[in-house]
Amino acid sequence: MQNGQHIRSAFDKALEGIQANMLKMGGLVEANIISAAKALEERDVELAEKVRERDRQIDNLEELINDGISRFIAQESPVATDLRVLLSILKVSNNLERIGDHAKNTAKRTHVLLHLKDIENSQAALRRLSKDVQLMLKDALDAYINRDADLALDVIARDTEVDELYSGLFREFL
Repeated sequence: MQNGQHIRSAFDKALEGIQANMLKMGGLVEANIISAAKALEERDVELAEKVRERDRQIDNLEELINDGISRFIAQESPVATDLRVLLSILKVSNNLERIGDHAKNTAKRTHVLLHLKDIENSQAALRRLSKDVQLMLKDALDAYINRDADLALDVIARDTEVDELYSGLFREFL
C-alpha cells in the first residue's frame, strides 16, 4: 500500500503544480484587466506597454500548462476525475489566455485615444465594464477552486450583460 500512496502523492503533486500555474495565470490576467482599463482611462502609454509585456507571460504560462498536461496525460494515463480536472484546466487556461488577449487589445487602444477627445460618460462606462469583468474573472476562478457550480452559472449569466455593455461602449467610440 505504501508504494500506491507514494505514486498517488507524486501524481497529486504534479497535478497541483499544473493548477498552481493556472491560478498564477489567472492572477496575471486579472492584473492586466485592471491595468488595461487604467491605461485606457488615463491614456497612459507606458502602462499599456506593461500590459503587452505581461501578456507575453500569460502566453508563456498557457504553453507551460499545455505542455504539463500533455506530459501528465502521456506519463500517468489519468482516468475519470483526474482526466476531467486536467481537461477543465486546459479549457480554463485557454479562456484565460483569450481574456488576456482582450486586455492587451484594450491597452493597445490607448495609443488611438491619445488623439481623440473624451466621449461623454465613456469613462464611467469603461470603469463599470472593467469592474464587472474583474469580478466575473474572480468569481469564475473561485467557482473553479471551490467547485461551486452555482457561482459558475451566475458568471455565465452575467456574461450577456458585459457583452451588451461592451457593445454599447464600442458604438460610442465609433
